[in-house]
Amino acid sequence: MLPNWYNTYKETIEKNIDLFFEEYLSKKTSKPLEEFKEVIKYSVLWWKKVRAILALEFYLNLSNKKIEDIKWDDDIIKFCIALELIHAYSLIHDDLPAMDNDSLRRGQLTVWKKFSECDAILAWDLLNTISFEILSDLSSPADSVMLIKLLSNAVWFYGMIWWQVEDLYFEKNSWELNIDLLKKLHAKKTWALIRTSIIGWIVLSWNTQNFENYSRFADNIWLAFQIKDDLLDVEWTSEETGKSVWWENKWFVHFLWLEKSKQELDRLISDSLELILPLKSEKLNFITNYIQKRNK
Repeated sequence: MLPNWYNTYKETIEKNIDLFFEEYLSKKTSKPLEEFKEVIKYSVLWWKKVRAILALEFYLNLSNKKIEDIKWDDDIIKFCIALELIHAYSLIHDDLPAMDNDSLRRGQLTVWKKFSECDAILAWDLLNTISFEILSDLSSPADSVMLIKLLSNAVWFYGMIWWQVEDLYFEKNSWELNIDLLKKLHAKKTWALIRTSIIGWIVLSWNTQNFENYSRFADNIWLAFQIKDDLLDVEWTSEETGKSVWWENKWFVHFLWLEKSKQELDRLISDSLELILPLKSEKLNFITNYIQKRNK
């Protein structure tokens, strides 16, 4: 069971995403566009919000603020919304028939499966665009520029696009893949968005103390996240994880095998907890441990 504070953070982020879309989609349009609004709302409905929660807790901890101090139009909330919309965009993209051809996400039908492939592509296009539109509207133009650059570096040619192109390539040429290439491959997606969520607070809080530790924390935690995903696909069923599972030769488990993968996960989590010791944050400790213990 998730602790109350985690649910409060998650509900805060989800409530503000709802408020954003309530305003953004408030203009009455044609029947097809009104129907498409439901696709957009569904697209961001049930993600875990881990990236945004990480960003929010780092920001609160280093700015000495509490969740009660945060208002819906604060820059940190806008940043969290942008993060989640980009994350939703990336998952819609992954699930398409031309990519991973997945039908389930968190026990729900994927966007293309519930609506249509065309709807999914249009939702993906829109969420990507909106993310940068939100960041362009921060209280400080300088902060806007820095966060737009940070987020765009997660999804640009040398980021998420690189990952998707090479992921498709290695599906057909798996014998060319090794553990080092696999780390570089996943770093272009999993690492990029998690790092963005952790580093983004610096722009908003202007607190760079122990930055090197937190940067290394981001490096550790994305790899732990990915290894745990691979372990879930090997050890759990679709009913338990709420997503499609299968064995792939692009996984860390394929190269490290089961026990060594678990040992590497243990090491990454242990190192991550040590790196965030200066923050004295039980919440960040929980999130770090949750990444290892989750079953979805």
